[in-house]
Amino acid sequence: MDGEARLRADYFSNAVLINDGKGNFSVKELPWQAQLSCLRDAEIIDANGDNLPDILTAGNFYEQAMALNRNDADFGTILVNKGNGNFTAENINGIIIKTQVRHIKSAIINKKKAFVIARNNDALMIIK
Repeated sequence: MDGEARLRADYFSNAVLINDGKGNFSVKELPWQAQLSCLRDAEIIDANGDNLPDILTAGNFYEQAMALNRNDADFGTILVNKGNGNFTAENINGIIIKTQVRHIKSAIINKKKAFVIARNNDALMIIK
């Protein structure tokens, strides 16, 4: 049909793009624990003090087509950087985020780093 664009999607895993410093990127699939639902936002952190960039993630999406079921298996995850583009998934110190997360933003609260979690149709959540 004239004027129509045909698009194709063939990669659906949650992944990171690793920059080699020369403008080239490689795709690195995240661990299986980060594949349980769609990730909606992430914030770079240093979760364990090793100066490698770790990633705080959260997500879920309830409004997709009924035949596909809703994506609701993510409870918040820290992807710990093991170097060379390898990550392991860990829970957020016993915190469970049982809802749809739209945004994560870092903030300083009482001189300490915190993360503000914006949840869809719910109150803000703060993780210190």
